Amino acid sequence: MGRQSEAMVHFQGRSGQAKLLLEGTEVLCRGEIRAKMPRCDIHGWAIDGDDLVLTTAQGPLRATIGLKDAEGWLRALAKPLPDLAEKLGLTQGRKAFVYGDLRDAALSAAVAPYRAHPASLAAVCIAELYRAQDLDGALGALGDLPLWGVTIKGNASPFSDGDLRRTMRSLGYVDTKSCAVSLEMTATRWQKRAK
Repeated sequence: MGRQSEAMVHFQGRSGQAKLLLEGTEVLCRGEIRAKMPRCDIHGWAIDGDDLVLTTAQGPLRATIGLKDAEGWLRALAKPLPDLAEKLGLTQGRKAFVYGDLRDAALSAAVAPYRAHPASLAAVCIAELYRAQDLDGALGALGDLPLWGVTIKGNASPFSDGDLRRTMRSLGYVDTKSCAVSLEMTATRWQKRAK
């Protein structure tokens, strides 16, 4: 899904060199021109010569990146965004054992059709982690399953993604994937390091 291009960007009456990035649900512009545009605010895209032209809620953005690169951007922008269940790798054949309660509405809705009980019927364990004790319980319940550890975004969280990373790595786990769950929550997938 992601793309990045160095570009001369023209946006909101300003011009400058910037890196244009497509990251999941938003397009970012970093450099002399800075902008953050949610994908839902991008109403159209086109190629004009060597330029990628985005029609956004904040006004048109023109990025000179070359025809070939612009064509790649058009293909990437045209792909539908995966839903949360797809990001978590859940299907009817790959269900999740849920440890504890899911308080996040988006996560609960995404996981509901793919819940497995008992854990032996699941391909992955999902747990919301608000305290270190929540992680202890999840680790005790997951057996050999990979774990999606879901934490509150940001450093103000009582048990942040950084806390989760330090603990899991010290226990011999490796992170294999991460994704946004909602505006408040993020998820990281962990599995035991291969010996």
